[in-house]
Amino acid sequence: MTDLDQRIDQTLRERAEGGVDTDRLLATAVTRGRARIRRRRTTAGTTLGVLAVLGLGVAIGPVRLLDSDPDVVMPGLGLPADAPVSVVPPRADGVPGAADRPDLIGADPQVLHFGFAPDRLRYLSWTVQSGVEMARLDVAGRTVTLELSRSTEALPRRAQGLPAELVPDLVTNGVFDGSVSRAMGPYGVTVWLRHWQPAPGVYARASAVADDDRVLFDMAAALRLDQAHHCGGPLRLTALPAGTQVNRCEVTVAPYPAAFGVQLMVSGTDVGAVQVQLQYARSIAGSRTAGNRTLGGRPGYAAPQGGELELLGLPQAHLTANWMGEGYDEDDAATLLGGAQVAAHLDRPATW
Repeated sequence: MTDLDQRIDQTLRERAEGGVDTDRLLATAVTRGRARIRRRRTTAGTTLGVLAVLGLGVAIGPVRLLDSDPDVVMPGLGLPADAPVSVVPPRADGVPGAADRPDLIGADPQVLHFGFAPDRLRYLSWTVQSGVEMARLDVAGRTVTLELSRSTEALPRRAQGLPAELVPDLVTNGVFDGSVSRAMGPYGVTVWLRHWQPAPGVYARASAVADDDRVLFDMAAALRLDQAHHCGGPLRLTALPAGTQVNRCEVTVAPYPAAFGVQLMVSGTDVGAVQVQLQYARSIAGSRTAGNRTLGGRPGYAAPQGGELELLGLPQAHLTANWMGEGYDEDDAATLLGGAQVAAHLDRPATW
């Protein structure tokens, strides 16, 4: 467990009676991510690590992160007052949705084969990995986690957003007939879980912490399986090292417009992988301008300690590639960043 994770865990335990400002935690974590990666060359960004800690969506008490590092730009004092803005993954025109091609669900980690009716809910994050497409959503103030797969075997035994001790009773007994299970979770909250088939060949699982199961059905009513979206949001990788593919995509937009994060994992048959991460925050006042590499005709910077390459010139954002394990090096990171396409206006999701 990292120092940041320990502080979050300790604070959650001390504040077990109120509500967590998860958006602020996420926004703070986004801006911490670059410095943390540079110091430790971690395999997962802090933005997404906080999501794992808070995936259950349990409201526990207002918190703030203390003892920030001096080399990290923290969100401004106006952040908590910022009204969250709804961000939708950009449409993938010409790609069939899950209803028409259920066999495509989870097959390409760069594509989501579902969407939602406009103005019915707000995305907090979305992910594609291991044959499962997932979204965390704000539905009437409650966090609902949706998972879609093309088979019951593709869904992992541990449902996203559920504590491990609830898995045997709630997950393994799901028969995808639309029925709802419930159990008591940590801090006395009620966890709801539903399994159903919204279309032939499409298997869905939804979970939420709420007073009743209404949010599960509200989310299902807004679900649309006749559309597809690009998972990477404003980031596209147009060049991959030989023998590799994108095997994981995760985007966190919960604190938008203050911040958001994109993480793409690229690997092949080797043990290691290359993680490409885009971190945006309005509080990033400046960025490095002097590079020591050229990446696809653009300036880049290789960290002296190795293991990280950054593409320069993105206002209020950092785009980095970290390689770890066996079989990958700076040349692979350079290939990825050299072919990376980033939307011109990161502060305008409609242009992504």
